[in-house]
Amino acid sequence: MEQRHSGGELDLAEWRVQPSLNRLTRGDVTVRIEPKLMDVLLFLVRHAGQVVSKDAIAGAVWPELFITESVITRAIAGLRRAFEDDVRAPRFIETIAKRGYRLLIPPVAAAPERPSGRALPSAAGQWVRGERFHGRSAEIAEVLDGHRNGVWLLGGRTIGKTSLLKQLEYLTASDSESRYFPLFWDLQGSVEPDDLHTDFRAALTDAEERLSALGIRLEEIAAGDFFTALGGLRRALRARGRTLLLLWDEVEELIHLHAKSPALLRKLRRALQSQEGIRTVIASGPRLWKLAEQRDDTSPFLHGFAPPLYLGPLQDEAARGLVRQLQGRAAAIDDKTVAEILRCCGNHPSLLQMLCARAHELGDLEQATESVAADPTVRFFFAVDFDLLTLLEQEVLLAVARREARPEDQAALLHLERLGLVRRSEAGTEIASPILRQWLREKTAQNV
Repeated sequence: MEQRHSGGELDLAEWRVQPSLNRLTRGDVTVRIEPKLMDVLLFLVRHAGQVVSKDAIAGAVWPELFITESVITRAIAGLRRAFEDDVRAPRFIETIAKRGYRLLIPPVAAAPERPSGRALPSAAGQWVRGERFHGRSAEIAEVLDGHRNGVWLLGGRTIGKTSLLKQLEYLTASDSESRYFPLFWDLQGSVEPDDLHTDFRAALTDAEERLSALGIRLEEIAAGDFFTALGGLRRALRARGRTLLLLWDEVEELIHLHAKSPALLRKLRRALQSQEGIRTVIASGPRLWKLAEQRDDTSPFLHGFAPPLYLGPLQDEAARGLVRQLQGRAAAIDDKTVAEILRCCGNHPSLLQMLCARAHELGDLEQATESVAADPTVRFFFAVDFDLLTLLEQEVLLAVARREARPEDQAALLHLERLGLVRRSEAGTEIASPILRQWLREKTAQNV
């Protein structure tokens, strides 16, 4: 039975949904979504717990238009991205094969919020660029000045992969003398081969103003399929002395595309790695290694992108700069407190953002640390990162949490260190942050 929704604010787990403002909020985090995405969300809310088909969503949200299924797929992907949900282990929106989608969280009418009178200078939990971006100078130099035209940014959830891509876009787009023309392309939701063209066209539309400034008309390069459009863009930029810097996010979707069309990835590899005038940066988690296991081509897709450039925790200087910015210039935060925040978070940028937000809200660092450790979103992302490890890596990580790491596990330890899950100190190898260590110990206790 359809549930009634008055159009007012409501809560979905830790998120507050504000339809009139087209936004979601969680503490000090604010995520704005497109009106149509909000309409899709409200339709799911009205049918919470029930499976709704793509046709039902289209009829409710786009009643006067004919739309393809990919429009619905991208809308759901956009909502998942906003909620920081994971299609492989969903907390909010579940995909039911060949049937549709189901909202897993029961909606609750929102209670009025009490104003705290305190505002955090910088929101947590979103990608950042420009003055709000900290660190990653070595990675930026590798992408822009290195010898490789294919770079793979590999890191866990919320480590800052999207922020780095956005910073690369910002730096090259704002530099009139840069040899690069950046194009950010989010692959999430591209589950069908035909989606490549649709989503690439959307990326070109986002860059239309910058293309026009170079005298390149969108309609001249966007005709035809994806490969035709990519080739046209590359040639048009080369004629103007520019190299296309393709910034490709959520590239794990290529695993699904490969399963449906192995030939598509072979063609992609040739288009991205065998042509002049293009440098491709892909960002993903370790699950993308599955593409290296394919045996249907003599040169697998990842051949031109490996070894990956690991994104781990921030360096101390960058982490301190982020903490002081999050606390605000007026905050009298001493070096000892900053050092304790870094220790609690293991310099993980997302944990630093969240802990600073909670400390600002609660006024007590110890309480804030306990709050972050118990936060369901944090625990969810820990679980996702853990599940993406191999069985050996999982065993080694749990052994480190018990202080039982073995010398013969060095290869697994190195991989865990590069992912920012463990760190080496004078005392030996330890879990990167007390917050993660607490979650691992609880997991060990559950398995006993």
